[in-house]
Amino acid sequence: MKKYRGGLIMRVNKFAAGFAVLALVLGLLLIQPLALAQRAVTIFLDGREIRSDVAPVIIDGRTMVPIRAISEGLGMAVEWDDKNYRVLISSATVPVSGTIPSFADNLDIRGQAVLSAEQLEALMIKNNPDAPRELPELYLSIGAEYGIRGDIAFCQAAKETGWWRFGGLVQPYQNNYCGLAATGQAATGAEDLRGADPGRVRFENGVHGAIFSSPAAGVEAHIQHLYAYACKNTLPSGKSLVDPRFVLITRGIAAQWSDLNGRWAVPGVGYGESILTDYYYKAFTSTSNYALSEQEQLKRLQIENQLLKQEINRLKAI
Repeated sequence: MKKYRGGLIMRVNKFAAGFAVLALVLGLLLIQPLALAQRAVTIFLDGREIRSDVAPVIIDGRTMVPIRAISEGLGMAVEWDDKNYRVLISSATVPVSGTIPSFADNLDIRGQAVLSAEQLEALMIKNNPDAPRELPELYLSIGAEYGIRGDIAFCQAAKETGWWRFGGLVQPYQNNYCGLAATGQAATGAEDLRGADPGRVRFENGVHGAIFSSPAAGVEAHIQHLYAYACKNTLPSGKSLVDPRFVLITRGIAAQWSDLNGRWAVPGVGYGESILTDYYYKAFTSTSNYALSEQEQLKRLQIENQLLKQEINRLKAI
């Protein structure tokens, strides 16, 4: 009987010990959710907080977020297929009339614009509400007259002027949107216009870069400069020269935007790619009614990867 009681006591002690261990484990499991609950997980999409009926949770170190909140935040439609137990997510993009050129075509300086004036204006206002509103239409219309991609030329101007905030050597009143003749040395006023129309462009003593008589003249000079780089043709019929540096360019040396590297800007590593990646493609993701295709997205990632490698090499060389 004593042995039985001892065995009973032993079994009771083992049970108590097991219960204590179980309680400890449960306590530890409960502590983590309570601690995490004190700091709620929030979702931000493009800097805007996304609220959902189902809160994000952290399970085994993995953050679980509600897919509907994210998808709808990206403008997609989310449906539940009860029959097949599937979540169906579809893009809410709007079909675009006309043919969108492939990504490779978008790299050419010459060609037809893809973005509209409204899209360019929306992108411009997003970055600088005070920028001149007439510029998108000017770039598209004048670019078309020369067969130059006016939409990408507009993006180059955005890069050169800091979204028309300027802040460098060139001032807003000069209507000089691409830094023409701004070489770091102020003009004397006696500079040779090299055949450019003196009624539309001039130099002034102490001023950096060319001064154009109007926004339209400044845009046309920019387009002419690209035209000189991209082809060997004479100016289109009825056009007068506005770019005072037109004749200094080796004609047809840059057919694509990436060919401007080291030519338009010195040293200019990644200059052309930056126009596309940092400016032009932003219009597709922030203002356009359609998204980039998989091929276009892949090309964009390749360009970004190339720029990153170049930056790494530059930093290593310092």
